[in-house]
Amino acid sequence: MNCLVIEKDQTWSDAICFLIEGAGHSAEGVPTTGQAFERLKENEFDALLLDLEFDQTNGLDLLSEILRAQADLPVVVFVAENSAKIAVEAIQRGAVDFLEKPFQREQILAVVARLQRLSQLNSRIDRLEGMDAGSRA
Repeated sequence: MNCLVIEKDQTWSDAICFLIEGAGHSAEGVPTTGQAFERLKENEFDALLLDLEFDQTNGLDLLSEILRAQADLPVVVFVAENSAKIAVEAIQRGAVDFLEKPFQREQILAVVARLQRLSQLNSRIDRLEGMDAGSRA
């Protein structure tokens, strides 16, 4: 699984990428929305992890913009502690999960495992739909 991490804090970004890679996946961190959109155009990612706390950009609007561009991309958002309202809104806008910062190692690994299962299910659905379309031809 290939993950893109949008996190302005380099220490957090490095730590998240390290944990994802330690679980056997690949991860790339970017600190800005511009870099994120550039990477999304250049590379196919299986999942995106997004910090909703940007200085100049509303993270929820960014989430909506990303999902308009790539509707099938699973997005997990990071929210500040005690930000249940923002987490709920992110889920309503299309995020598949959220994590409150600061989070524990086990929490990020559990989210990555869920993302992996979601990716596998989507691949199976695509294969079955392809088989079904082929049988109708």
